[in-house]
Formats: sequence, C-alpha cells, structure tokens
Amino acid sequence: MNFTPVEQLRVLAAVTGIVLALAAIALGLFGSADFEMVSSLAAAIAGFEVFFFGQQFAQRRRNRSRG
Repeated sequence: MNFTPVEQLRVLAAVTGIVLALAAIALGLFGSADFEMVSSLAAAIAGFEVFFFGQQFAQRRRNRSRG
C-alpha cells in the first residue's frame, strides 16, 4: 500500500498520539509528575489530527462542488 507524504505524516501522528495517550494513562495510574506534560503532548497531537481531518474534509467538499 502506497501512502502520500501527507498520509504518512498522519499515520505517524496517529501512532505517536496513541503511544503518548498510553503513556499518560500509565503515568496517571502511578501518580507521576510528568502526567501533565505527556497528556498535553497527546492533546497537541490530537489537535494536529483534527486539523488535518478538517482540511481534508474541506478539500473534498471543494472538489465535489467543482464537478
């Protein structure tokens, strides 16, 4: 399966976000002081993904309206 560079970036961001979310859960369970930093990083990655999803959705709508 061949991905475009943007799709490769999205896959990398998704995997990174999952790893950070799991790390945040583990740190939260053990009461570590790094929990806030890791959870903020996971939220930033999620925001990045939401931005790309919205951008892709808007691009599809523009292409559909042009015919």
